[in-house]
Amino acid sequence: MKFRASLIEFQQALAKTLPAIPRKATIPILEHLYFSIEDNTLSIIGTDQNITIMTSIKVDAEDEGKVLVPAKMLDDLVKTLGHSGDLEFITDTNNYEIKLLVERGKYNMKGLNPIEYLDLPELFESKKPDFEAAKQEGTIESGISTAFFIKEDIVRLAEKTLIAVSDDEYRPAMTGILLQFRENYVNAVSTDSYRLVKATVHADKVSFPQNFDVILPAKSMELLVKTDSDLVMSFIESFGKVTHARFDAGNTIFITRVINEKFPPYESVIPQNNAILLTVDRKQVLLAIKSVSLFANNITKQIKLHAVNNTLTLHAEDEETGKSGKRELPCDLNYESFEIGFNFKYLEEAFNNVDENETEDNLVIMSFSEPNKPALIRPKSEKEELLMLVMPVRIS
Repeated sequence: MKFRASLIEFQQALAKTLPAIPRKATIPILEHLYFSIEDNTLSIIGTDQNITIMTSIKVDAEDEGKVLVPAKMLDDLVKTLGHSGDLEFITDTNNYEIKLLVERGKYNMKGLNPIEYLDLPELFESKKPDFEAAKQEGTIESGISTAFFIKEDIVRLAEKTLIAVSDDEYRPAMTGILLQFRENYVNAVSTDSYRLVKATVHADKVSFPQNFDVILPAKSMELLVKTDSDLVMSFIESFGKVTHARFDAGNTIFITRVINEKFPPYESVIPQNNAILLTVDRKQVLLAIKSVSLFANNITKQIKLHAVNNTLTLHAEDEETGKSGKRELPCDLNYESFEIGFNFKYLEEAFNNVDENETEDNLVIMSFSEPNKPALIRPKSEKEELLMLVMPVRIS
């Protein structure tokens, strides 16, 4: 196996596949990348058994072949090589010794026989969806459900919901993000039982399955944030059950196991008839939270909100140390007065989750069904594309 590749393109291909390599592998073979050459194309595969990533680049190949390459060593090396020039990669298929040649540099490392690599049927046996068909028509292609996402949409869904994912392994459904496909829109939902986030993306054309729910692991959504192009999502079934989601983006394939658990019925948690409305400036309330939270108890992280006469007062104190802080800011309140407590971390993350470009005049609305009930937080906007719920805490 022998090929020459642009160093910068080789580095970019590694950067796409290395996130699938586990930091601590229970199986040593997972610490390796799978390299294969065919028709002047280098394919690189990395997997941790839950996530599999494959990308390919064009190279000048003299000899085709396959080899397993130690991922960390290769990564550490290429980071030192700069970004210009070419790299020559040579493998002796008798002993799988690897040579890497660059201008003024020669490096040797030990590879492994590719026959030792894991069987990945979800990658090698799954069908690549028709990108243009999914983009234009979108829902079903030869029996395979597909969903077309522009880059900004999938990134937004992931970024908005990752803040509320649970780390409770005993409730696996809540360690992921629920995607609810409803033909011309998709909801992404996450909850850790203390807060909930629902983000929505509408399709300009019919490009989502009509009625389909799937839960993706949080790590998979984190990796999708790094996507650099539009992509098509499809689903892989085994014995009539969806086991994996596949994302095709350019020359890269990203496959993740899905979480086959029942997501909590979150709709029943969202209070209805929220007549109490408190409208505040997003920047002002964030500054107030940041300053007052410095005086909150390190364990409870409690902050009190008191609203009356269109003035919102934030207050925190720590009886153990005797410290306290208070800050006032203007608000628009349609109610006489109320007081409520929150974990300041959850409140701050909710307001930070609102972008300036998705709200009118940088305003955020907090709504309540009753003064001591959960708060619904959303940007002031005609579009209903982001909704967050934060549970209150008992005021001490």
